[in-house]
Amino acid sequence: MPWYITIPTIIVSQIIYAGFCGTVFFHRVATHKNSINPIVEKVLILLSWLGATSSALAWAGVHRKHHRYSDTDNDPHSPIKMGKFRAYWQLSNNDSDIIRYVPDLLRKPWYVFQHKHYFSVLYAIHLIGLLLLPLYVYWMLLVVPAFLMWFTGSIINCFCHDTLGPVNKVFISILSGGEGMHHHHHEQPSNPSFRHETDWGYKLYGLIK
Repeated sequence: MPWYITIPTIIVSQIIYAGFCGTVFFHRVATHKNSINPIVEKVLILLSWLGATSSALAWAGVHRKHHRYSDTDNDPHSPIKMGKFRAYWQLSNNDSDIIRYVPDLLRKPWYVFQHKHYFSVLYAIHLIGLLLLPLYVYWMLLVVPAFLMWFTGSIINCFCHDTLGPVNKVFISILSGGEGMHHHHHEQPSNPSFRHETDWGYKLYGLIK
């Protein structure tokens, strides 16, 4: 595929999926309960399906557990306790564990619907895409978003904690919409701003709250 298609696809996908779906919707809204326009919220629930990372409910449950047990044996993705490789590939805990941390999201039908039907809908989307779309369109719409959303979240899990706890990584912050300001975030988890000029995710959040 030519560079003039590949590069814009990557940039736009990073803004939409790592930005709006990941750092804004999954993290600042679903996990840390910041406000959002209800119509935009429903759109992002549907759009985040293409990111193939997990349901918003599961992501929020795992991340809330991470904050409660940060860098202990109960942390679901601590690179200190499980190593960077396992922290990178960590998915989500079983449903019974997740549900304990998201009672507020269980009262929201759209979140519950996405969580219950996440994989069946995702598989159907990919099957339809493979059957009906040209390969390069399938790659742009379904493969690139999934890779970027997963990769961005996972490098934060791997490299933004060390033996001192949560740390700030400016380069990761530039890539991830501010998520690399991880020490700042752990200091004030419910603050939608990570208090750094690289936090372009907060600028996106300002557009939809």
